Amino acid sequence: MLQRVYEQRQTQEVQVSNKGWLWSTGKLIYYHLFAKAYGFCGSYADVVMVNSTWTKGHIDQLWSTDAQIVYPPCDTDRLNELPLKNRLPMIVSVAQFRPEKDHSMQLKAVAQLLEKYPQWKTCEGFELVLIGSSRNQGDEDRIQRLRQEVVSLGIDDYVRFEINASYDVLVSSLGKAKVGLHTMWNEHFGIGVVEYMAAGLIPVAHNSAGPKLDIVTDYAGKQTGYLADSVDGFASSLHAALSLSLEEYEAMASNARASASDRFSEVAFSSKFLRSLRRYFT
Repeated sequence: MLQRVYEQRQTQEVQVSNKGWLWSTGKLIYYHLFAKAYGFCGSYADVVMVNSTWTKGHIDQLWSTDAQIVYPPCDTDRLNELPLKNRLPMIVSVAQFRPEKDHSMQLKAVAQLLEKYPQWKTCEGFELVLIGSSRNQGDEDRIQRLRQEVVSLGIDDYVRFEINASYDVLVSSLGKAKVGLHTMWNEHFGIGVVEYMAAGLIPVAHNSAGPKLDIVTDYAGKQTGYLADSVDGFASSLHAALSLSLEEYEAMASNARASASDRFSEVAFSSKFLRSLRRYFT
């Protein structure tokens, strides 16, 4: 939050640039005081576990500690059962309809993808499927604005919404698609990206924080997905992922799946969690 205010960053969460110097200065003072109080409380913790490398950097600085990275567990076993054969050129986005998930960037990226590479317009099975929960009226209003944006971008034939879908519907969609899309900036970890990989999708994720430092990284010396941080970058990465030959897709998807199962499974979580507490069990 301090970084955003310092940069006068115009985001959906922190709108400071239009509120003047006094507002941003007040924000900085508030966050500095909060960080001091937070660091004071955290310095008394005996064991500190964090969910990513990015989070560890911040917590170590704020709490003057050496936190242990324990990645959140993912149900990789069930997702690993999804076959890699007969996948469609479908892009799946799994995320709550919150502002920071930046669904608008996803829509713009698909619009640019279709503009730059019009062959996808006639490719059977091509679509973007937005799967997420709607918690309240604010989310409903946001979804309605996204639907309007779909129409204004001229991509209504290629976008489908799945609101409050069941887990079975989610798994079914993951089993059909070839690409998983994630656009949130500076997400601490990104369990959705792990689920993409475990399910056999090629992740196209935001080039920041958890996805960049911990998830969409090379495994066994090979690529596991793509990273981007702009509409143009996402469009190009989506095209690259969708254009993989069957052999290239299966090789990358299998490597990404192996990475997810090895590092982010429930077994891996239990082992690292207990290891962090080992000295208190003896």
